Amino acid sequence: MNIFSLKASAVSAVVAMVLASMSTGAVAQSVLDRVIAEKKLVIGTRESQVPYAYVNSAGEYEGWAVDLNRALHGLIEQKLDLEIELKFKPVTAQTRIPLVVNGSLDWVLGTTGQTVAREEVVDFSLVNNAVCVKKLVAIDSGIETTQDLAGKRVGVNAGSVEERLITAMNASGELNPPAQLITSDKHSSGFISLSQGKTDAHVTLDDALISLMMKAPEPERWAVRGPDIFCINQGIILPENDSNWRDMVNQSMCYLIVTGGYDELYAEWFLGDSPKAGYVREQSDALRSLISSQCPYGSETFLGDT
Repeated sequence: MNIFSLKASAVSAVVAMVLASMSTGAVAQSVLDRVIAEKKLVIGTRESQVPYAYVNSAGEYEGWAVDLNRALHGLIEQKLDLEIELKFKPVTAQTRIPLVVNGSLDWVLGTTGQTVAREEVVDFSLVNNAVCVKKLVAIDSGIETTQDLAGKRVGVNAGSVEERLITAMNASGELNPPAQLITSDKHSSGFISLSQGKTDAHVTLDDALISLMMKAPEPERWAVRGPDIFCINQGIILPENDSNWRDMVNQSMCYLIVTGGYDELYAEWFLGDSPKAGYVREQSDALRSLISSQCPYGSETFLGDT
């Protein structure tokens, strides 16, 4: 199914959330000016989206996206020659965009896909990853294809693209009889519903599903199955129409990419014999080419390098 067919319904849903949380005043200055003045960077992060962003047993934020956030923070400090406090604040799929719009957060870097609907109210950085959406089911469920979700109880995160997509598939008749959507605030809660028999499938990013399966008491009971429901590029959520801040974030990202820091961080989490994620997840050649080719010539000089 073409993801762009969701634009009309998705725009109204996202705009409704944002309008409920927006202040009435216009943004008077760039986030960059505020970060410099306050010497503080406030970043939104998930708390249970393993292996991207989660709270570990010590109560600390951990994950690939968390480490990428810290790396970008460090580069911005170097560029500005300024010590900047880094603060993480928890977000959900429902709150991440409104909190950027109302100025509570300076960015959100996690697993947010770039969509036309979201571009109506926020900007995105350059692409930092891409993922595909599949389904987690009991191994003996009989659910194989996307059409097998018809008439089933399908778990999704509230406010997610997956929720809107399956809603659209119900409305179009692609899922007939319609799937019954059961929402949760986070994937771990969705897996509890699945394991208790309250849902027949949980639908989200493929590697989030792999992590849920691996952490289960009996992982052999579960299977992550395709084909992909859809694939989507991911970027950092940024305030709308703030080119100075967007440039700072993009230039920091590109410096990390062209100097090899991005590849090192990705390999640490997803490649080799013992990746931190607990499983290997290769990036496609197309994605690797996109990530490197989107950066402008001279990105390696961001910190004044020659």
